[in-house]
Amino acid sequence: MTSSSEKLTPFAVAGAVSAFGWFGLGAESIARPEPADFRDALVLVPWTLLTVTLLGVHLAQRHRTGRAGIAGLALIVTGAAVAITGNVGLVLGTETLTFLSFPVGPLVFCAGLAVFGVATWRAGVFPRWTAALIATSQVMTTAAGVTLSVWAPLNAHGSYSGVLWHGVTMLAVAVRLRRVRPATS
Repeated sequence: MTSSSEKLTPFAVAGAVSAFGWFGLGAESIARPEPADFRDALVLVPWTLLTVTLLGVHLAQRHRTGRAGIAGLALIVTGAAVAITGNVGLVLGTETLTFLSFPVGPLVFCAGLAVFGVATWRAGVFPRWTAALIATSQVMTTAAGVTLSVWAPLNAHGSYSGVLWHGVTMLAVAVRLRRVRPATS
């Protein structure tokens, strides 16, 4: 028989793998600061896993988040899908899709994180600091990128130094997912 917390284990694993993907991508962007096209492809992995991880958060708290939780998750998925489409365009050399990669996708994604973070805060299933990390993750990622721009200059694509913050968020969320009991409905 499977315990209810074990049902969230795959989402916690996705969060941990996402975190290490963000850490690796961020560290590599700092170590070799010039933009690189391969990073636009690699970012698809931790970003997809981040979205999967937040689906696990939703499953754990959906009984308490109502429409705000669903709306936030929908914006997160939409923003990620739009940005991923833009990144696929970058990888394939389709410049017409570049604006989806940045700024459109990340802006929608950021709005989704904010709404979902507030819903998580109100639900009270996860600690409030976890909700705050979720709500501010994209904003803090941008701030980290600006802060690190002394070593790794900002670029529209191909450079991801600030994503270290997404790694912090995903690692914290993964740890909390291992400790929370999922909704039974």
